[in-house]
Amino acid sequence: MLHWQPLSLALYAMLIIATASAFLPILIQQLLHSTFLQQDLSRIQMISLAIIILFIARGMASYISISSIHKASCQLGIDLRMEIFNKLLTLPVSHYAHLSHHDIDKLISRINRITHSIARNIRILAQDCLTIIGLIICIFYLNREFSLLLLFIAPLLILIIQVTHDYLNTFDQRNSSASNSLVQHLLQSIKQYREIRLHGGQNHENERLGKTAESIYQAEIQQASIKAAVIPISEVVATMILVAVFYFISQQVLNDLLSLDTVGAFIAAVLLLINPIQRIAGLPKQLQHEQKNIEIVLSFIQQASGQDTGTQSIAHVHGKLTFEHVRFGNNAFTKPILNHINFTIKPGEIIVFTGYTEDEKNAFIDLILCLQQPTSGRILFDDHSLSDIQLNDLHANIAMITYDSVLLDEIIAGNIAYGTMRCANEAKITAAAQASHAMEFIREMSEGLQTWIGNDGANVTQQQRQQIAIARALLKNSPILILDEIPAADEPDSDNLLLDLEKLMQNRTTLIFNQQIPHLKKIDRIVVLENGCITESLTNIR
Repeated sequence: MLHWQPLSLALYAMLIIATASAFLPILIQQLLHSTFLQQDLSRIQMISLAIIILFIARGMASYISISSIHKASCQLGIDLRMEIFNKLLTLPVSHYAHLSHHDIDKLISRINRITHSIARNIRILAQDCLTIIGLIICIFYLNREFSLLLLFIAPLLILIIQVTHDYLNTFDQRNSSASNSLVQHLLQSIKQYREIRLHGGQNHENERLGKTAESIYQAEIQQASIKAAVIPISEVVATMILVAVFYFISQQVLNDLLSLDTVGAFIAAVLLLINPIQRIAGLPKQLQHEQKNIEIVLSFIQQASGQDTGTQSIAHVHGKLTFEHVRFGNNAFTKPILNHINFTIKPGEIIVFTGYTEDEKNAFIDLILCLQQPTSGRILFDDHSLSDIQLNDLHANIAMITYDSVLLDEIIAGNIAYGTMRCANEAKITAAAQASHAMEFIREMSEGLQTWIGNDGANVTQQQRQQIAIARALLKNSPILILDEIPAADEPDSDNLLLDLEKLMQNRTTLIFNQQIPHLKKIDRIVVLENGCITESLTNIR
């Protein structure tokens, strides 16, 4: 998933940075030699200019490295977000009940942290490793004996620093755990305030919490004493090692095996080694810290998507729906949402469902759309089992309009010709808009059908949203129509919308979910859905 082109560019830039860092001690050696031994001003100027050029090249390489790595990590972030979006749109419908805004926000935040940490960790792992290798080669070039000593001493110093740091962190974690325990104790006492006050247990709770606080205090005192001893001991050990190194260097200088300029180069090389070594030493802990975020994001992406098990393609659809002893429930141990639904909807029939709860309505629509499967029983579409029909074919034959119609695209034309209808030409889109009377307000907009309305649709009214939704259904021209709540008779301009809906319902099997019987010219049946069952079915209403 990582994009290798910017990473390869970053790697070349890091190689330049490492080479510049490795050459710097040698240039410092030459500068010291020219200053204190040769006292050659022209050579000093030339080397100073070389150092400036080296830092300019290093700065440019650093810019290329940072920008390339961040480009690769940002592209990775885009890929991860697209994987998350695709997974969210293809999850089984039952998963949506457990997802909240907070969950999605945390997931996106984890991806942001992952991309930032990957950029940082790649830079540390590649650039610092190359820099360390380059500086070790430089030290080996300056003096082989000292380079061998440094290779032995450096890991020892890192180990001392790391062990001390981990040891002190362990104490901090213990303190944090003890403090959390005290907070939980306190919250429990607050939660049980009625029982505590009823039985006069305030003093008892004070004593209990006081003992916990006292134990934390004693532990902190003990840990502070250990910390006070550990830090000086580690400093003394590190100092003894450094003194031994400087003693070795002094012996080399006194025996004329090392010159002043070489010592200066050694010191520069060692100073340049400190930060890369510390960052490399801390890398495993950073990776461990980010491991949880990576595991959570990957586990979400690896969830099973909703599968299209249908293999049958349907043609010449009439719009007949048959429910055979359909039962649906999210949990086998609770009361089913729908129970013993057993009836047939004829082609072209207009049926109003009423008396339902929100869960019953949503379950009914999801079952028809095959977004969820019945717990038992089956649903037939033109005598074909819904589970056997390919989802694309099934959904192509169903249109749906909701009362609070949602705009699905940024422009009006995109909202009418949405999804699989994107290939519709402008003439068909215009005809659908005219048939739904949406063209009346579209003509008044600055760019007509291409007017930008944004995701929230702030530039259109509720009625205009519904007219756009009707135009979308007209363009789709499906034999089955689902209306999820339609305008009440007392709402402004409801008569015009009802006329548009009646025009849309002609020669279509129409399922209307409405708690009040709508004022339509034709309703073939009213089905009362209560407690998950059909309790009444009235025919020939109008």
